[in-house]
Amino acid sequence: MRSLSTARLPALAALLLSAAPAAAQEPPAVDAFAQAMAARQVADFARRQKDVRAMLTAAAMLREIPTQDQPGAEPGGFGAAALFAEARAMAGGDARVRAEVDFAEKAARSRGVVASAFGKGLVRSVRVVDPRGAYRFTVTAAGGTPLRVGAIGDVGTALAMRVQDGAGRTLCLDDNADYAPVCQLTPKTAGQYRIDILNKSGARSRAVILSN
Repeated sequence: MRSLSTARLPALAALLLSAAPAAAQEPPAVDAFAQAMAARQVADFARRQKDVRAMLTAAAMLREIPTQDQPGAEPGGFGAAALFAEARAMAGGDARVRAEVDFAEKAARSRGVVASAFGKGLVRSVRVVDPRGAYRFTVTAAGGTPLRVGAIGDVGTALAMRVQDGAGRTLCLDDNADYAPVCQLTPKTAGQYRIDILNKSGARSRAVILSN
């Protein structure tokens, strides 16, 4: 297992520094969507470097974000429990490191959720997308207000995301052969917008869909 260092994780160090409160009395406002996306990047780093402690950091980042699971959402996919499980698998037969993972998971559970920092939290839904298939849904968005949608699939798969307005015009397309596409836009007018999650790989993928 490799240890976590700011020399190897400049992006994470910058993230932590930028999150420091400007004044000791006032906690910083936290963007739940941005923190979930940052946790995904830290988890990717942990997988590449086989760094258990980095994976614990990613799990802790997700654990403190309250989510509203949509009715009928399937369990699993990208979440704190899944990342703690990955960290435990990385630890292998090292009893000391496995004990550290167990302690970190229990500590995260005991802290609870700081709901006031995130307001209503993220809307989260987990869907299974067939190989070369798509999952389509519509959202009602307000005009002049940022709309952010992310989909995080199983590692090793390739997902794309497309957002279209009521006239069928594509307003956002993230097709970078990544497993976690994101679309961020500010609709000019209120209305219905269609979102397509496209699985471009030959394997089924769970897609954890996050929206603000």
